[in-house]
Amino acid sequence: MIDHEDKMAETTENPYLNARRAWNEHVGDVVAARRAWQAAGFVSLLIALAAVGGVVYIGSQSKFVPYVIEVDKLGEAVAVQPAQKADPANERVIHAYVAAFINDARLVTPDIALQRAAIFRIYAMLSPNDPATQKMNQWLDSGGVTNPFKRAETETVGVQIETVIRQTETSWQVDWVETVRDRQGVVKAVPYRMRALVTVYLSPLSTKTSEEQIRRNPLGIYVSDYSWSKQN
Repeated sequence: MIDHEDKMAETTENPYLNARRAWNEHVGDVVAARRAWQAAGFVSLLIALAAVGGVVYIGSQSKFVPYVIEVDKLGEAVAVQPAQKADPANERVIHAYVAAFINDARLVTPDIALQRAAIFRIYAMLSPNDPATQKMNQWLDSGGVTNPFKRAETETVGVQIETVIRQTETSWQVDWVETVRDRQGVVKAVPYRMRALVTVYLSPLSTKTSEEQIRRNPLGIYVSDYSWSKQN
């Protein structure tokens, strides 16, 4: 009743003004309604985009979770855990990897298959962008001076690792003795001592890690840099 009286009070004796006022009110209601629908549509669009994005993200995730199963002597499972939760390489494992790296890098043998296997193991621990890779390329492709295949035509080199000592969180000192023999097995010179400083790091498993990398270097232990020298 009050609204009706207010509307009656707003009317004037001029029919043109009354018609204009009525038209403005009608247009205003239409505009307000359209804006409300536009806002609702925009919110719905955002919700739809968020939902689609969530579905795409979930779909891109791997559905296969590898597990490590430990069995006893009878073949019964005694421990099961996701592979990505496996413990990182401990100090003893890194110790062994560093020793193997030096042994393979300094080895010279007439057995071509054995020499190639050593080189493959070396590069399994090298990343293309690390300084160690460039140094090793020069060492192995020196054109005969240190190229193991060329050296093996006249001599062999045996490597005896003596100590592998951790110096810092990432660096290891390796001491070893090398013995050079001719192809008849006769020692050419007095065995000499060598020392190296090897810097390593652990590369976590990622979607970019290939199956070949996993097979050749399952623990992701890489050599970023190294240096070696002959000791007096």
